[in-house]
Amino acid sequence: MTKVRQDAWSHEDDVLLADTVLNHIKRGSTQLKAFEEVGDQLNRTAAACGFRWNAVVRDQYDNKIADAKRERKNHQRKDAANAVAHTFGNHNHREARATAQTDAAKEQSESMSIDDVISFLQQYKHQSHDDSNVLEQNKALTEENQHLRERLQKIEQDHDSLMQVINRARNMMFLDESTLTDSFMSSSFRMDENGNLQQVSKAD
Repeated sequence: MTKVRQDAWSHEDDVLLADTVLNHIKRGSTQLKAFEEVGDQLNRTAAACGFRWNAVVRDQYDNKIADAKRERKNHQRKDAANAVAHTFGNHNHREARATAQTDAAKEQSESMSIDDVISFLQQYKHQSHDDSNVLEQNKALTEENQHLRERLQKIEQDHDSLMQVINRARNMMFLDESTLTDSFMSSSFRMDENGNLQQVSKAD
């Protein structure tokens, strides 16, 4: 079943996410399992829960995360020491306990590394998606800007042509009457498509 959740995170959702992650850390489980558990309860994907944890919630729980890791480490030490003591008795208990502590620390380090990788990949996926959207928006804006520039250039050309026609018409209206001759007055004139005045002979 595909999970679809569009509403925003509430304070209660963030608290549930934080408590679940902290409990998993204390038990030596992974954060991914915590995200899956919270996702089932809130009808969200594990990826969405992981992104919310790393982007918003995690910074508010730095101290509690450190406490949870210390608690997990202590439990792992005790469990390992008890297992060794139960198997081999108390003969080499001190040496076995030191070995168990080393193995527990190594296991913790590997678990943290896997969590960090998962967290990084989730953040990278969301970042790549956001970058793709920005590139598409920039491309659309560039095309629209070019289209507007072309329209503006055409409008400017039409404006220049219109002003030339108006200037020619104005010059004809204010011709000095003293320069008009009988031939000019008795002749017919017409203006061509470029605004130039042409004399039309009577024969035409």
